[in-house]
Order: sequence, then structure tokens, then C-alpha cells
Amino acid sequence: MSKSGPVKVRCFWTGTMFLTNGKSMAVHCTHLTKTSIEVESPFGLQGSKLVKLELQAMHEGRTMLIKTICDPILDVLNEHDQHYITLKFHSIGEAEKSFIADFIKAHS
Repeated sequence: MSKSGPVKVRCFWTGTMFLTNGKSMAVHCTHLTKTSIEVESPFGLQGSKLVKLELQAMHEGRTMLIKTICDPILDVLNEHDQHYITLKFHSIGEAEKSFIADFIKAHS
């Protein structure tokens, strides 16, 4: 039986998430699809309806600073007292989309 839906791959990129209240926090990516990203953060979304995410991405010797605006989907406090946050890409450049697609293809 095959699974349908977007391909989700593990990801270990690090970066910064900026909230609408002016606060920022260090995050690291845990999973990635072509339309969404999951990050782990020491703090929650604090009511932000949109967040800016900047990640230092690396794939096959290439690096890229991925900048995107995201819609928060889920914020769960996990067993390590970290917030596990699912974000849907709201605004992302074509170069970033292509980099992510190449990464997913290579790791799925």
C-alpha cells in the first residue's frame, strides 16, 4: 500500500524565526515538504499569525539562505520542553523552492 500526500524528509538546517511581536528565536528544521516545514524552537508562536523564517540551508556542497514568510499551522510543546512548530509556506522565492525541491528529491 502506497502513501499519498507530500513527501516529507528529515532536515537539520538551523536559522531564526521572527515573530510579529518583534521577538526572534533560534530554530532548527526537523522535517520538510515542498509546501511546509517543521521546526523546533525553545519558545512558542506567542500569538503570531505569520512568521518570517530564515534558514541556513545546505545540500551537496551548495548553501543558501532561505527566507520565507510562513503561516503557523501547529505549535505543540514536546517531551523535551521544546515547541514543535509546523509552518506552511505563505511567500517563498523561486530559487528557494527549487533548492528545497532538489533537497527533497535527493533525500526521499
